[in-house]
Amino acid sequence: MFLKPFKVKSNNQLKGTDRKKLSEDVASRFPTLSETDILSLLPKKESITVMKILTHNGEICKLYCTARIPMFFQMDSPDFVLFPTIFTLWQFPNLLYTFTTHRSVTTKLSSGASLMLPGVILDGPPTLRSYGRLQKHTPVSVNTDDNKAPVAVGITSHSSEDMYMSAGRGKCADILHVIGDGLCQLGKPPVRPELGPPGDEGSTNTEAHDEEPESTTIPTPESAASIERLTEALDISESAEASSDTAHESPEKAEVASAPSEELTLDPVEEMDSLLEYSFLKACKKMKKSDLPILSSNFFKNHLIPACPPDKSLDMKKSSYKKISVFLAKMKSMKVIDTTIIKGVESIVYIQTENPLLKKLVINEESEEASERPPNAPVVAECFKITADVTPILSKYGYEKGQVMKRPEIRKCFLDYVKKENLQDGRILKLNPQLAQIFKTKENVETLPLDDGINKFVGRMTHTHEITVGGVSFLHVGKLEPIDITVTTRSNNKKVTLVNNLEQFGIKLDEFSKECQGIGASATITDVPGKKTPSVLVQGNQVIYVYKLLTENYRINKNYIRGLEFAPKKRK
Repeated sequence: MFLKPFKVKSNNQLKGTDRKKLSEDVASRFPTLSETDILSLLPKKESITVMKILTHNGEICKLYCTARIPMFFQMDSPDFVLFPTIFTLWQFPNLLYTFTTHRSVTTKLSSGASLMLPGVILDGPPTLRSYGRLQKHTPVSVNTDDNKAPVAVGITSHSSEDMYMSAGRGKCADILHVIGDGLCQLGKPPVRPELGPPGDEGSTNTEAHDEEPESTTIPTPESAASIERLTEALDISESAEASSDTAHESPEKAEVASAPSEELTLDPVEEMDSLLEYSFLKACKKMKKSDLPILSSNFFKNHLIPACPPDKSLDMKKSSYKKISVFLAKMKSMKVIDTTIIKGVESIVYIQTENPLLKKLVINEESEEASERPPNAPVVAECFKITADVTPILSKYGYEKGQVMKRPEIRKCFLDYVKKENLQDGRILKLNPQLAQIFKTKENVETLPLDDGINKFVGRMTHTHEITVGGVSFLHVGKLEPIDITVTTRSNNKKVTLVNNLEQFGIKLDEFSKECQGIGASATITDVPGKKTPSVLVQGNQVIYVYKLLTENYRINKNYIRGLEFAPKKRK
């Protein structure tokens, strides 16, 4: 129901009378909750908002949030009861009758599937009361056999008697809300807690719900139309379990977990997930800040796949995620990366290098790759010089005009300033007079998206590049012209390849020309009309060879190379 994007029609803070009415509705709907329990869900000191949203299939739903975390939802109709979200059920897992399923089924539920009867784990042989005493369309929750913290909320597809009579075939429940859907993307909700496997207390919960009144059923003749089946979702349950397991492991175990091990007897899907996560973290650790932002498709093709250990093969379709977008969503929820979507295209814009997963990662192939890197390979880092416009803010953090800063340092100082001045409202930045003067915004502009505010702040600084060669660093102020590769024709219609702007990256022309001679073509240094610096001239169309030489030997980012379109076309 919330898997596809929904539109927010309104978002208002509840007043005193509305808060009181909501508390009464919760107490009436869930009589097992005490006044103290309700206060823990709806604290008096926290802001409670009601959000009216329009789902993808055109239905209007009310969503009640505490401190921006969704706690209850209800279709905008008096016939529909109040549903708890999984975040409410993590605090009180016995609010609804609960079905237990296998952990691997969670991914299918997150992809839009219904809970099927073969996937329900029963306590012993099936009996008439194995599925409780439920009417059709009764609200239920779903947990897993390894953790009783619910992962989904839905309504029964049939009555308990019909489920028993179906001999374990067919639907058990239609899922309305599942871990990783759109509700889980609002604000910064917590990750799934580890409450332990369902135990004997589940039977008590079952008996409590066996006597549930009929008022909890939902008279929805079009309920099938209300439940959408979607394909893209997020499963953050495994991330919470993985992080909690890693936190309790010994250093020896954590070191083993940092890379896929053949000694572990894993399920093929789990093994592929482990390989995918290892390759992803390895690629992130090796990414340069100058490589960002990068399209997720290019990151997968040019960084994640090459980061896979040479003795293993990475196949996204054999993992539980199936799609790179689903996997990146999980990594974003674990605060490893930050992504953005512009015109339907996803890009990675930031990598949190201080994330514990990246810090604990042990790269087994590091020594081999380090030996391949030549000592004269230049390293280009994007920097920004402090100007008079931004000095009043950055001076509070010990920086002075003219100093050079990296983007993460600027971002950290800016966010700290925004926090101290209380200017942040979710992803919205409220402009105070100082920021309005720096951004030079119009008088009627009072707010900006937070990311736009950071970009505008950085834009008021002087763009600079720090180039390090052999341990020696130098700054290049302004735009960094890329290495220019062109193909032209000389006497006798012979083609030659010209490479310009090499010295700007600290590459010595004589050394580069000698390396170009490795393919049997002569290479010389020449002055080209219209060019400010000398160029390296290589006989023949050697664009592909020069491109590989720059990217593989000198580790030049492809964003700083221009002219690959002049490479000879492949014959069909």
